[in-house]
Amino acid sequence: MSGQTAPRILVTGGSGFLGGGIVKALLERHPEWRVSVLELKPPADPKIAGRLEQYLRADITSGESVNNAFVGYTPDLVVHTAGIVPARKARYSTKTTDWEGVKAVNYYGTRHVLDATVASGCTKFVYTSSCTVAADDLEHDYHYMDEKVPIGFAKLHYGKSKAMAEQYVLDRGRREKGLVACALRPCSIIGPGDPAVIGVMHDLIAKGETSFIVGGGDNIYDFMYIDNAVDAHVLAVENLLTTQTAAGQAFFISNQEPVYFWDFLASVWAQFGHVPSRRYHVPPGLAWFAALVLEWVTWLTGAASTLDTGSVRDGVRSIYANCDKAKYVLGYEARVPLAEGVRIACEDYKEHLGSLEAKKDK
Repeated sequence: MSGQTAPRILVTGGSGFLGGGIVKALLERHPEWRVSVLELKPPADPKIAGRLEQYLRADITSGESVNNAFVGYTPDLVVHTAGIVPARKARYSTKTTDWEGVKAVNYYGTRHVLDATVASGCTKFVYTSSCTVAADDLEHDYHYMDEKVPIGFAKLHYGKSKAMAEQYVLDRGRREKGLVACALRPCSIIGPGDPAVIGVMHDLIAKGETSFIVGGGDNIYDFMYIDNAVDAHVLAVENLLTTQTAAGQAFFISNQEPVYFWDFLASVWAQFGHVPSRRYHVPPGLAWFAALVLEWVTWLTGAASTLDTGSVRDGVRSIYANCDKAKYVLGYEARVPLAEGVRIACEDYKEHLGSLEAKKDK
């Protein structure tokens, strides 16, 4: 960026849940900025698509596709949100084929985008990492984790792939060569258009699985509302375009409102008018054994399992972060309270369910 020229900002995944929110916020808060999107599909909202400087079509799993998209285009900063989040039973998959698919998008896709960014002459890069770079190590709790917690021990595909990509982006050698980059590590994000979290929790109502609590029910989790995640990214962009105090750094971000995981589930179900009449505590060991049996049944019959050993181990852990670094360096504060975020997210999911029912009736 030079002189008074409005900066060019490229958002990968700019038609998605988080990326789309970032694009909209950038256009609203900095209408003079020239915002572009790199995606397989352009934004669905014609009002957003019409305000873009460019739409660059690319498949990030292909280095050639990404390089071609950058031909003749040099942004001042790239926000890389594009990625894949394995949901439902894929979340705990141990299949090699599933790992290769996740790695192709989250790790190699990030490499392709960053390499093309640098090759174009752009030196500023905001990467959407994840709290799972640490927390996808199922053997441990992560109480009030901060950026001093080592990463690289994640076993689940998502956290493992995001950790590999984050380490590539924040590599000291690239920093010494002039790359100005930072990484944001959001926790589970909810909100309108949420592709996974609320839907998975709502599914438990139909499955009749809302009366059970695995373990003591006192494990704590972090969630965050989409607008707060968007705010953190916009702050990171503004930082790297000005003071650059965030350069070379990773930041945990959440709603800064850790909650009891099983109480959070109950609060979501209540939004749909469902309140379990009784709740039973199941010892983790018993739940794990039952899940193991169901995994074998699934393997033998091909039927869909509603419980697996990964989800049992995950459901009794505490995972929440200290966001002080994001607060002090970026000026981040969660402006939408979690309770309000849950209400908005659930109202949106009700509309989604209504639209599905309407399609069935046609």
